[in-house]
Amino acid sequence: MTPAGLLLLFAGALGAIVGSFANVCIHRLPRGESVVTPPSRCPRCGTRIAFFDNVPVISWLLLRGRCRSCAARIPVRYPIVEAVTSLLFIACAAAWGPTLDALSGALLAAACLTLVATDLAHRTLPDEITLGGVAVALLFAAARDAGPGGRFDVAGSRLLESLLGAALGGGFLLAVRAAYLRFRGTEGLGLGDVKMLAMIGAFTGLAGAFLALFFGSLAGSLSGGAAFAVRRAVWWRLERDVGRGTRSAVDVARRRGILVGLDGRVVAAGPGWLDIPGSAPEGGALRASSATARPVVAILRLARRRAAAGRTVSFGRLMVDDGDEFFRVYAVRAVPAEGGILLLLDRADIPFGVFLALGGVLAFALGRDLLRRAGLPIPVPDRLLP
Repeated sequence: MTPAGLLLLFAGALGAIVGSFANVCIHRLPRGESVVTPPSRCPRCGTRIAFFDNVPVISWLLLRGRCRSCAARIPVRYPIVEAVTSLLFIACAAAWGPTLDALSGALLAAACLTLVATDLAHRTLPDEITLGGVAVALLFAAARDAGPGGRFDVAGSRLLESLLGAALGGGFLLAVRAAYLRFRGTEGLGLGDVKMLAMIGAFTGLAGAFLALFFGSLAGSLSGGAAFAVRRAVWWRLERDVGRGTRSAVDVARRRGILVGLDGRVVAAGPGWLDIPGSAPEGGALRASSATARPVVAILRLARRRAAAGRTVSFGRLMVDDGDEFFRVYAVRAVPAEGGILLLLDRADIPFGVFLALGGVLAFALGRDLLRRAGLPIPVPDRLLP
């Protein structure tokens, strides 16, 4: 095998191992558990996982996605994270060879992938990843400064550029967060997003931090716009079918929302409603729902009053939060149905951290070329970009 082939093979194996550790972080960090102890165990039966059952991707395939001891399902997320991390390491090795640039890009991508998973599953961006990533990036920048001659030059310091990227990138989002809170009275961004951009800035410098923010905002806007258009089209079709009687409101509710009768009882409900802690079951009184479900209950009551007056609730968004682990943002539409109100519920809560992660990876991979093509009149340091 050629040296290039060996490098890619090594990068793929290293990436799979890092991906396996990323899975540990995804599972344990949001729960406040150590990623070191105890050793890997089945969450259901507590049996320690043998080394031959802990080989990235391969073990999951051989076990057919189940625990050897109790046959509990092992989420498909595990081999996906391991395989994607392996591919990211291979891509970095192929693009930049056996260099600090390649290792830096691979670790940034692995950190972003881990943060995407924790943000989607738990709405949290663990400090161990974000602030730990800042520390790793600063060490890499210092190692580059040391260089062959070990001479430190302030004007060309990569460590200084890394510090500025972390401080000003994170500081900018912190200022945006404070302004939003000041004028809207609610948090528009979490501190986790601030720390995440600081991590990206530490890896990519100030130029990369703002490119990541630009790419992330653009991706979020495009995704949100596309989701809005698709949702409106689906809702229009469902409302038409229910109105014509070609589709049962009960069937739609069990798939996409909740149907409440004129007597205030839940006729039919789908996962969007039943997943809410303390939500009333089918046949139960809507008013018996928990405080967590109150925003949805309020929309339904408003819809019933408007329906009685010959009006309908068009559409909107609402947040459902139990103050602990459950958090959802729903897009909602109330539709009059025979004998009650059908409320369509679609999740609309892809967190900004997902788009920021994509922006960070794109900024690292494409940033230098884009900055050169842009021809900015003010020189922007891009020494941390490969």
